[in-house]
Amino acid sequence: MINLSQILAKLVLFCLTFGQLYAAEILNSTDCNSKYGCFYSPKDCVDDQCEFVAKWRLIEDQIEFIIGAKFDKLKQNWLAIAFSYDKSMGNDSVVACKFNAEANNTVQNYYNPGQFDPELINSKEPSEGLSDVKITNFKGLLICTFKRDKSKNAKNFFDLNENYYLLMAKGDLEKDGSLTYHASDKAISQQKIDFNIALEAKSVKVSTNFVKIHAILMIIAWPFLSTIGILFARYYKSIFPKMNITGVQFWFLIHRPLMLTVCLLSLIGFGFIFSYKNWSWTSQSSVKNFTHSIIGLVTIILSLIQPMMAFFRPDKLADNRPVFNWAHRLVGIFVYSSSITAVFLGIIIFLKNFHWIGLFSWIVWLVILIVLLEVFHSRSSTDKVHEKSNEFKISENEEPKIGIQKTILLIVHIVLSLLWTLMMILAILEYF
Repeated sequence: MINLSQILAKLVLFCLTFGQLYAAEILNSTDCNSKYGCFYSPKDCVDDQCEFVAKWRLIEDQIEFIIGAKFDKLKQNWLAIAFSYDKSMGNDSVVACKFNAEANNTVQNYYNPGQFDPELINSKEPSEGLSDVKITNFKGLLICTFKRDKSKNAKNFFDLNENYYLLMAKGDLEKDGSLTYHASDKAISQQKIDFNIALEAKSVKVSTNFVKIHAILMIIAWPFLSTIGILFARYYKSIFPKMNITGVQFWFLIHRPLMLTVCLLSLIGFGFIFSYKNWSWTSQSSVKNFTHSIIGLVTIILSLIQPMMAFFRPDKLADNRPVFNWAHRLVGIFVYSSSITAVFLGIIIFLKNFHWIGLFSWIVWLVILIVLLEVFHSRSSTDKVHEKSNEFKISENEEPKIGIQKTILLIVHIVLSLLWTLMMILAILEYF
């Protein structure tokens, strides 16, 4: 009789052989333009040098797909192919293959209204329109095979009788089986593809450098630079009271260039992301991304209004000076709040979940910092700066002193905010 160990050995041998056959099938390019249509990324890659591979062929009223991608470590991952009207995510039909080493593998049909907010076409039947699904792991190469109906009378089910750009992406699975954002792990076809014929499609290199630059500039500008600039204007007007440079107090020499730099970095960052989006606005179908873009635009507009208001500010003894002071202050509070909201929305959308720790730690620190500074500010009469007599010019009769507590808080904040900013920049460079 055949014992259990022999049965297991034969089963393992069968799985390895099965995986080898599938790997050989998908990496074999000799049948391209004849039996299969093919897509390889990077362009003209050979065998295991390819990051993404897709092959397809027409079988009656279905298209059979074999897709594959390399992973450093396969545990809980996904691989997807999308059919798009353009080269950007948004308004796409997506088939996602979910690999879980500790659970069942599944292939599901999605519609993606935005950059990354996929919705199941049929939540009751996630694999609607798909059949003969197989998922194989062979030495880090995840291979997924399925047949997709060319057309179906279902909402957001794209008709493959039409031509589409092919998009491929991969990433990690959340614990609940949902897809995480794929960042730069993606590939795009150079032209639209007719999936009814066996022709090879070329890939184009996808660069996310402009997204990285945008995110890094906004992180530096708002949470880091603008926070320091605002702190000096609110709590540190009495720092170095005798220092006279161009006739104005030291705090203003810090506040003004910092806030102008914030405006400049914001404009440059906006230009980079707008260029990355091919000078088109984010689709409203992606609620988070669209909200991020609108809040960001409002922030930039208001940040440009602030220096314009300051340029036309009335004389410090003018009757309408208090009106300017309050307008400048209120607009500043609103623009800072909107900027932090936009930055945090960007972090929530694109970065992985463990960065929420950094997100909330920053909020907690800001609350603690403001509470402590308000307490020290209210206790110290020497920290109060009179709007009409001592706002920008140095007073000869008053030498207000800044407390040691506020000095320590300022140093601690600069160090912590610098570390937090560096952490976010490293996360952006790693993820995109």
